[in-house]
Amino acid sequence: MPGLLLHTNGGRVNRSAPYDPADSYREFRRPLAALVLAVVTAGALDSFAFLRYGAFVANQSGNAIFLGMGPAGGHSTWPVSAASIVAFATAAGLVSLLRGRTGPTSAPLVDIAVTEAAMIVWAALNLALAYGRDGTASRVLLAAAGAAAMGSLTTLASRTTGIATPITYQSGTTTKTGERAARWLLGPAAGRARARRGTLLGLLALVSYSVGGAVGTLAQHRPRWVPLWGTLALAVLILLLRRHPRPASRRG
Repeated sequence: MPGLLLHTNGGRVNRSAPYDPADSYREFRRPLAALVLAVVTAGALDSFAFLRYGAFVANQSGNAIFLGMGPAGGHSTWPVSAASIVAFATAAGLVSLLRGRTGPTSAPLVDIAVTEAAMIVWAALNLALAYGRDGTASRVLLAAAGAAAMGSLTTLASRTTGIATPITYQSGTTTKTGERAARWLLGPAAGRARARRGTLLGLLALVSYSVGGAVGTLAQHRPRWVPLWGTLALAVLILLLRRHPRPASRRG
């Protein structure tokens, strides 16, 4: 097909995956390990933030609901959710713009560097503001710091072999997993291999996010250090980066 963009995977060419600079197979030597680590970290920090601040830092669908519940008298910490939404959107937008202006070799490093910087700021604020126990004002600032880190993280490796695998947006993952599972089991034979791969990737992301939620719930009993642990976990991603990523080539 003219204009088809190719990927390489272990020396093999994947002709079905569209080119995407944020594809984990393009950016990481261990793409599935990187995906799992990022999603588990996001799930852990999201559950920690919800239990300690009363708002999510990654799950913005939940925060949007809180914005409606709050003024109706059902969620008193809705300003914290509002701060999280604004910070997440701002960071995701700015980092996406930055990635677009950075070469494909250095784009993931730049993304992780920004995320790490935001995580360090969040960890310092979490200590200084006693993990939000002093009231809504401190929680607003803490949620904004955490959401900025997660907004940056969500732009990293948002696809895997051309299939959307968002790190923080699991509502979309659930929908796509169901659609792909139906195509895998009931669809035409020609598309079943890709549908199976998408289903398994979706299940991997959902399980990873749930595991992260359990980790964050247990870790929040020592709330001073949780963002710091997340910072260290994300630093491992640097070790998983490809040293010499192979550029995509065009046919046609």
